[in-house]
Amino acid sequence: LSTELDQTNFAKDSGNRLYWRADRKRLDAEQLRDAVLAVAGNLDTSMGGPSADLSPAMTRRTVYGKVSRYKLDEYLQLFDFPSPNISAERRFTTTVPQQRLFLMNSDFVQVESEELAKRVASEPDNRARVRKIYQLAFNREPSESEIKIALDYLHSEPMREYEENKNKPPERGPQGPGGRRRGPMGNGPPTADATTTDAKPDPSAIPAGGDPPTDAVGEGAMGMGMMGGVPGFGFGGPGARRGPGPAAPPPVKYEPSAWGRYVKVLLSSSEFMFIN
Repeated sequence: LSTELDQTNFAKDSGNRLYWRADRKRLDAEQLRDAVLAVAGNLDTSMGGPSADLSPAMTRRTVYGKVSRYKLDEYLQLFDFPSPNISAERRFTTTVPQQRLFLMNSDFVQVESEELAKRVASEPDNRARVRKIYQLAFNREPSESEIKIALDYLHSEPMREYEENKNKPPERGPQGPGGRRRGPMGNGPPTADATTTDAKPDPSAIPAGGDPPTDAVGEGAMGMGMMGGVPGFGFGGPGARRGPGPAAPPPVKYEPSAWGRYVKVLLSSSEFMFIN
């Protein structure tokens, strides 16, 4: 059965006690990570072999991620993976703000969103690209209102980001106030300060074909591992490892774009996170 609502049945059995429809079920930690990699076209489905740390560079299925009894991976812990130190008869489901922060800010989700945007770049125009993204992410066609929202966002986002950067106060960098800063989030290669540039994007520049437009303000290089980019996690955060340990994975590097941010919104939605 599907989860589709039937008003006649709902009026008779609003609690679904007689199972006239399927109950929506949220993806668990492994399913969610694998689904993001799958729609981006990066999931490695090879069988067998050793486990590996769950870093953004690790594209194998999540069941091949390392599980440490000493310190459980922060991503698995965030999405209700049971403690490996005890016997757990079931996996409980929690809903906490940090889960949404992961989907909003994680380097992993942003990187895979950019990959999905590249996957649809060969479509003839922006409308066709939006339709293809919906087919891949949600397995359905978008409505006209959803297409309009997408095109409006892609039209206005470059100008909105330009205005935000223009109004930022000068950052205190290695060379003092107003000096050169390091990338869009304070990391990465040095770029000219946003307050000193007069380059203004054209908000109407949505090409009819070719690659999706980008409004990158530099190469991102944020965080470490699956939780890189998420406030409160990683090095210095509450889940940071203390003392000696294995070398950390290299920082994630990518070119942020309006298309990538739009895709990330879709991958963060309840429709993507639930089995319908």
